[in-house]
Amino acid sequence: MTAVRASEHWALSELMAAADDFAERARVQEARRDLARPGTVVFHQYAHSATLWRAAEDRLRGQFRALELGAAGIGDDGH
Repeated sequence: MTAVRASEHWALSELMAAADDFAERARVQEARRDLARPGTVVFHQYAHSATLWRAAEDRLRGQFRALELGAAGIGDDGH
């Protein structure tokens, strides 16, 4: 049982680390976008890339919350 909880904790930590990494990648793309001339292909590429990184970050954070709630529910009822 302890190994399962340790494994769950590790998996949740890895999800959060990945989400934080994706957030940083989005910030970098947003900074590059802000330096590019609006309306150019480069501007739109950076904007699109930032949007994709943000979407991936949001999805991971949502999965984290769902798993965290599921783990809390398992612990609450004793199973």
